[in-house]
Amino acid sequence: MAERKIIINVGSKNPIKIGAVREVIRQYSFLNPFYFNSLEVSSGVSEQPMSLEEAVKGARKRAENSFVECDYSIGLESYLSKIPNSNKFMDKCFCEIYDGNKFYSGESEGFVIPPVLANLILEKGLDLSQAAKRAGLTGSEKIGNEKGIINILSGGRFVRADQIKSALKMALVELENPHLYR
Repeated sequence: MAERKIIINVGSKNPIKIGAVREVIRQYSFLNPFYFNSLEVSSGVSEQPMSLEEAVKGARKRAENSFVECDYSIGLESYLSKIPNSNKFMDKCFCEIYDGNKFYSGESEGFVIPPVLANLILEKGLDLSQAAKRAGLTGSEKIGNEKGIINILSGGRFVRADQIKSALKMALVELENPHLYR
């Protein structure tokens, strides 16, 4: 008899998110073997979330909306957050894994976006991809579906998928250790 596959849905069609999730899930024996689906779902938040609160809401909504005939669903939401007592904004990714009853949360490391990008986002209502293109940092319409602005800023040493994988791995800490999170 064949071993039952864990069914995992991710609430996104973004190829970077999909690839990052697949890569991480393969590393966790309790989630293998797995079957994977990607679903285009609404986050219920703005195209450019501007706070942790908004990112959590978006990631949860993505996880809830993609929880269809599966064991786990995953919602990911990148966001900008103002650093207190400064004019700086940090770019991070928030992850929610949902099992139909409970959420398991994780957040990535972050980096400060250049002031020119923050100004375009705040003053013109652009998202990070649009701001990066307007500032001449990329020719891409959707840099978030590629290696991300962090790839440009880090000289290729870090890519957006790394940030997504980090957030997912942090959420998996809670899921993998249920006896510690009762």
